[in-house]
Amino acid sequence: MSVILQACRHSKQKSIEKALKKKAEKKRLKRESQMDALNAQIGALPTESPAAKIWTFLVEGTPYSVVYYKDTLDVFCNGDQVEVLSSFTDTGANVDFTVGCHKARIITSSSGNCKEGMIHSLTLDGNQVPE
Repeated sequence: MSVILQACRHSKQKSIEKALKKKAEKKRLKRESQMDALNAQIGALPTESPAAKIWTFLVEGTPYSVVYYKDTLDVFCNGDQVEVLSSFTDTGANVDFTVGCHKARIITSSSGNCKEGMIHSLTLDGNQVPE
């Protein structure tokens, strides 16, 4: 009798595990399709290189991609080059531009460590955008 009960428990446990795996796979596929749709909406992004810094973010449900070329101080927003106002200070450089109707600024400052180099951060309406 105990052999039959163990067999039933084992098959029930396997079916539960199978259902959980199927549910996790559906979630993963849904997440991937959402990211693919976002990437298609933004367009093809250049790969991160030492000469470029890339930020991707959503503002009021609209996806944006900002690419900053460190060597030329050029800024591209969703693939289009934007007009910038560059200024240099004692601590580094500031690059001001607009993203939609929002004020954006890329602040370049020293990390204080020669191995790390310069730090580039993007702020949108005064709030820092995560990398």
